[in-house]
Amino acid sequence: MNLSVLEAIFASMEQGVIFIDDQNRIAYCNPVAAKIRNIKADQVLGQSILDWHPQKAHPKVLQIIADLKSGQMKGHHRMNIQMVEGRHYDHTYSAVWNKNEYLGTIVITQEVTRRKHAEDELKEALKKLEIANEELRRMDRMKDDFLSNVSHELKTPMISVMGYIGMLLKERGGTLTEQQKKFLDISYKNLLKLEKNIDNLLDLAELGIQKEFYIFEPIDLVKVIRFSCSTVKPMAEEHQIQVEAQLPSEPMTISGVEDKLNQLFDNLLTNAIKYNRQGGRICVSLDQNAESVFVRITDTGVGISHQSLKEVFTRHFQEKTKPLGKARGLGIGLSLVQEIVKLHQGEIQIESELGTGTTFTVMFLRNKEIVS
Repeated sequence: MNLSVLEAIFASMEQGVIFIDDQNRIAYCNPVAAKIRNIKADQVLGQSILDWHPQKAHPKVLQIIADLKSGQMKGHHRMNIQMVEGRHYDHTYSAVWNKNEYLGTIVITQEVTRRKHAEDELKEALKKLEIANEELRRMDRMKDDFLSNVSHELKTPMISVMGYIGMLLKERGGTLTEQQKKFLDISYKNLLKLEKNIDNLLDLAELGIQKEFYIFEPIDLVKVIRFSCSTVKPMAEEHQIQVEAQLPSEPMTISGVEDKLNQLFDNLLTNAIKYNRQGGRICVSLDQNAESVFVRITDTGVGISHQSLKEVFTRHFQEKTKPLGKARGLGIGLSLVQEIVKLHQGEIQIESELGTGTTFTVMFLRNKEIVS
């Protein structure tokens, strides 16, 4: 293949091609390389390659050529620099050898302005995303602090009010009429509901802030579930709802925080009662396999729409269906349930059909030490 054929090949390439001799002088420059540098090819022959690079790139260019010439760098080396009119180019340097004799370096140049701009935009977007994420984390911490502070501030005077109403109901301030007792009793029960809502708010905040302070120990889920069933029994009887507990006679032990597990099942059972039917039924079962323990709570209630299934664990979510007794809460019970399940590194699933009922399944790993 003669020289004219090689020149025709290089001239037809989309990439710029420059050959640098062993003295770092330009020995060949194809038309694309000349166009990129806004020069005439025949005017640069014999000139130093550094004359056609930005000043700040000179040390790096010399180092690349020196490494290729000495054999310290094998194959090729890529460098990205900005050149004419703000355009960006990739320059790939490769040594040319004739057996053991270094002949020079060939530089292949192609424009990468679009890619460089896309990379810069991606870096900027990632930077903004990280700033936004940090702001969200900061606001989340502020929210938890706010919930915790508000809960404490509300609970302190409320305890005092409950104490005095309790004293009045015991007629320590004098004899009461039946109507007065009735009014005070209604007020006291509503304060108990308010206390529970405040406790739930406080727990949601503390689960985020103080998770590392919880002490895990072996807990028998049979005892926990039996206790929760007895806790909600009065509420169930008020609406003629039957609670069936299918529990094994032997203990089923997990590593957990007892009061949080009590709260977990109190909330699930209370929810199963609130959204049940008058005279309905709730079935609680406890099973296990070699690795996990499963708790299933199934009710014969009004069910949850498919559209709402993905939102039930969202804080402050409330289904449009009116609960029994029309006693709406703050919509944080199931959100708290999910947080407690996460605290125990478990999983919770929900299945429901409108008009049929709902099943919550909670899974815990057996004999697993929780790392907080």
